[in-house]
Amino acid sequence: MTAAMRGANDGPASAASASVSASAPAPARSNIPGLLVDVSSLSRWIVDENDGDLVAAHLRLTGCVEADADFALLELAESCVEGCAFSACDFSRATFADVAFSNCDFSNCDFSEAGFTRCTFSSCKFTGANLTESMLRLVEMCDSTCAYAFFTKAKLEDAAFRATDFVHADISEARLRRAAFDDVRFAGTSFFRTSLAGVDLSTCQMSDIVLSDTMSELRGCSMDLFQAAGIARRLGVIVKD
Repeated sequence: MTAAMRGANDGPASAASASVSASAPAPARSNIPGLLVDVSSLSRWIVDENDGDLVAAHLRLTGCVEADADFALLELAESCVEGCAFSACDFSRATFADVAFSNCDFSNCDFSEAGFTRCTFSSCKFTGANLTESMLRLVEMCDSTCAYAFFTKAKLEDAAFRATDFVHADISEARLRRAAFDDVRFAGTSFFRTSLAGVDLSTCQMSDIVLSDTMSELRGCSMDLFQAAGIARRLGVIVKD
């Protein structure tokens, strides 16, 4: 587990892995628990404590359970979100900066056009979540699942993903810049019209990924011999032992 993930329970998230972006600016940090306001229901806190204002910072959300709640245009900064379950909630066009997410469930939530900057995700679940046209910049995600999630036309910049599941996720027409994947599972994942140039996939599990007829998405990426042989077979090349 990285230092960024180890610090998730002590304060806001740190920057993404230095191996992805060594020049990334360090986020503002506050490791003093007293500076974080404990919140057990985000929707109630917004109404009762924040006068309905969707701009919030320095919160520690713990054990929140919300379903079908409207958090569109939420702005959350320098906070921790731990052990929360948000089911089919609307986070469209929300922005998150310097936020550490751990052991959270965002299944079927709408994060379309949302922005994440200097955020970490540890053991989080985004099954079926909609992140269409979202921006993930300077983020780390580990031991999580994005199965059946939609990253269509999303932008992943200086982003690191480790031990994470993207089974049947849609990452089509996305823009990847300095994105790193380690021990990531891509099965039935769509990369249609997404350039993987400069991406190292050699430690990842890949099967039945969706590409265009020309497979141009793979031009410039790195694979191991076994992966390359699988792609060659799809092109009709007979690979001999």
